[in-house]
Amino acid sequence: MVYVLIAIAMLFIIGPIVTMRPSAKERRQARIRQAASERGVSTTPISLKTNKTLNHLLQRNPHIEKYHWFRYQLVAKEDEPSPSITGEWTQRKDRDGTLVWEAADIKQQEPPLVAELIQLWQAQQNEDFLKLELTPRGAAIVWNERGDVAETEALCDLLKKLMQS
Repeated sequence: MVYVLIAIAMLFIIGPIVTMRPSAKERRQARIRQAASERGVSTTPISLKTNKTLNHLLQRNPHIEKYHWFRYQLVAKEDEPSPSITGEWTQRKDRDGTLVWEAADIKQQEPPLVAELIQLWQAQQNEDFLKLELTPRGAAIVWNERGDVAETEALCDLLKKLMQS
């Protein structure tokens, strides 16, 4: 009986410690965000349910996950180049189930790098990216964080290239 009480007491001591440890997914996300932060890219979580600009995507595309989206954004400093063209491109599914990218403004002229990137994503039918934004001061991609540090570094390099477009 004494050993049972000792075992229960040990569970009460060790249990909270074990549950406080980060899971493998949380450690991977921390590595990804640390790699992005080291390259000057900020990450912001996005919920499609509460985000006013992306909520319309959820209504048109119920297959999209409501959560697990993050905006990876690179903002130019005073002496760094920034995008010469501003615009937004979002991904959606058409009636056939094919993923297509469309500009927020139909008259929008895409820079060559953006056109190449969108063409690549459409050819791959990649659901990992939801939105691409170019602003006068920066570039951002909304991503679901599938992958690891190598994918994050490639995404950060892509944001730097977009800044120079």
